[in-house]
Amino acid sequence: MRRWLVVILMIVLGVVGLILYDGYRMQHTLIGQSETTRLIPEPKIEKTTSDERWFSRQDVEQKNWTTDGLTRVGQYLPAVKASEKTVIVVPDDTRFGSTLAYPLIRFYHEQLGYNVFVPVRRGHVPSAGTLNYGWIDRLDLIDWTNWLIQETDTRHVLYHGVGVGGATVLLAAGETTVPKQVKVVIAEGAYARLDDWFHSLAKVNLSYPAGLSLAAASILNKMQQDFFYGDVSVTRQTSQIRIPALFIHGTDDTIVPSRMVYELYQAKPGIKQLYPVRGAGHGETYSTNPENYEKRLRLFVQPFLEAP
Repeated sequence: MRRWLVVILMIVLGVVGLILYDGYRMQHTLIGQSETTRLIPEPKIEKTTSDERWFSRQDVEQKNWTTDGLTRVGQYLPAVKASEKTVIVVPDDTRFGSTLAYPLIRFYHEQLGYNVFVPVRRGHVPSAGTLNYGWIDRLDLIDWTNWLIQETDTRHVLYHGVGVGGATVLLAAGETTVPKQVKVVIAEGAYARLDDWFHSLAKVNLSYPAGLSLAAASILNKMQQDFFYGDVSVTRQTSQIRIPALFIHGTDDTIVPSRMVYELYQAKPGIKQLYPVRGAGHGETYSTNPENYEKRLRLFVQPFLEAP
């Protein structure tokens, strides 16, 4: 009998050890320090787009500031004609291969005549820090917004985020400290709850149940970044947003399930619109139907940013 108890104990300890090891590997993958698990899909190899080449030719000003020993980096593109309107475009995680930020920057700069600011979130070169899926980035975004208001002629601000950037702008807009100059928020391809999103990625990309391993990764993240993955609810933050919000999502998004946009939309009080783009995958909402996309943006944004 005693021998069987020892055997059972060894099996239990072995299983626990495997779960902890897998959670450790997952955590390193999630924060971008390794690719040892397939939880995050392999990045798509994207060719340089015409919009990306256009952006590289612009007179972009790089802005840096350092706090707590970490340097944050942003790129500022002033409007051709002096403008009090600035759109802050927050790109997706580079591992998901979305290049949607570039056509957005060009649209807002060329067609609407706005200043454009692009923050480089933590963990993305050349900014320092660790990937945090918008939770810590939301505070950096508010700091950048205050800097723009103080250092430029900005009086009206629009947040527009893509993917993880979409979650970031919603997280920031739900804070009580968001500046009053922020008039509109647009999020596309945003996740609703971080732990739910990770579980959906695991279900698609892994061949085994990963719930316990993700729980271990969450504990490790609490030790590293002081938050559990279950703490990050974009849905909860969205329920506190008081400015108009537009939610955009591709119906064929295989990275962030389209069901999440409905959760976010339902949570938002007040003025809001939902724009599901039929047949669009992750980061493809603009390219699927550019004419309609631009029309929807104009109709939603301009009344709020052009008001006195």
